Amino acid sequence: MEYNEKTGKWESKYWHPALTTDAVVFGFDKEDGSLQVLLIKRGKAKPGEVPAFEGYWALPGGFIQKDEPTDECVHRELFEESSMKLFNNDKGIKPEFIEQLKTYSARGRDPREFVVTVAYYALVKRDKYVIKGGDDAAEAKWFSVNELSELKLAFDHAQIIQDAVERLRERIHFEPIGFNLLDKEFTMPQLQNIYIAILNPPEEDNTIRDRRNFPKKMLKLGYIKETGKKVTGNPYRSPKLYTFDEEAYKDAKKIGMRLEF
Repeated sequence: MEYNEKTGKWESKYWHPALTTDAVVFGFDKEDGSLQVLLIKRGKAKPGEVPAFEGYWALPGGFIQKDEPTDECVHRELFEESSMKLFNNDKGIKPEFIEQLKTYSARGRDPREFVVTVAYYALVKRDKYVIKGGDDAAEAKWFSVNELSELKLAFDHAQIIQDAVERLRERIHFEPIGFNLLDKEFTMPQLQNIYIAILNPPEEDNTIRDRRNFPKKMLKLGYIKETGKKVTGNPYRSPKLYTFDEEAYKDAKKIGMRLEF
């Protein structure tokens, strides 16, 4: 490090790569029972900028500003590119779950220059958010993870999404992160559909798909409680409503809870 008397700052003699953040934002579609990802369609490059994947679908993200931590950058970019306010203050809603996933630095991942990205993944209650394109994003839209192979995805975002899905599949055995995709009160079929959407078991695999055994397995954990209420407005059947008991989960975690399927 060398001290620059003109700027009054210490400066490194080493070259620095460009740094970005990207976010894999998962939501759950209660209508079709699919795990979904928020993507933005990249707009045209601004005058003087090098074009990169114009018209391709991509994860919300962008370049870090001066002295900006990556945790702040990912929230800012989510708001600017999709109008999803994931701030824990009076300007928006706190995400139900957000965590750093991995750093990606392969050569050639960005045609403009050598860019390192810090990827995050987040779980949100999809219906809480108003989605629209903004900044340099032409459009923002939810897609089922099962239809992503049909899209033209920018950069290495297909790999990032795949890694995020795999992380979800690992974590769901140890932590009840699936509840972050549901309303406070939910039915057992809704919860089961989330596990099916994330784990994607074969059709013949009844360890998760069995509608009779799944409720027994979940209730045995001790942190899913009946609310005493039922879904109203259905003339044929009225499923019971359940809720997640966070205190009971903390007790279960102390003894090393693991959900086996």
